[in-house]
Amino acid sequence: MPQARSSGSSSGSSSGRTQTKRSSAKKSTGAKRTTARKSTSAKSSAGRSSAGARSNGAAAADPRLEAVAQRVRKLNERIIDESKSAGEATLTAYEKALKAIASSLERGPGKSDVEWISALATTQARWIRDVTEAWTSAARGMIK
Repeated sequence: MPQARSSGSSSGSSSGRTQTKRSSAKKSTGAKRTTARKSTSAKSSAGRSSAGARSNGAAAADPRLEAVAQRVRKLNERIIDESKSAGEATLTAYEKALKAIASSLERGPGKSDVEWISALATTQARWIRDVTEAWTSAARGMIK
């Protein structure tokens, strides 16, 4: 039974030689491609490192970048200052609310005719004020 020929030649022996030439050509081409890839990647990595060195030197010398950096620093300082003032306002509101709770305890149950209820409410109100004072002063110290 006849076999299909891949190279289209008429003799079977020349077909074997053509395949051998093709496979050796593929091997040599593959080696050239690998070498080309290596040299290209070496060039690109060398270019990247030299470009990085140039950009670092240019960043320090470029007045536009310095101006941008200065604006960013000022913006960061403003953000920090505003955050501190917002934290202070929050602490003040929290302290005011807890002191109002303590006052309501003294006005309500603290005015009771039953002595132990009055003592308990007064002691709790004093404890709330003391803890609030300590906590908010410590938090204010952390803000500053």
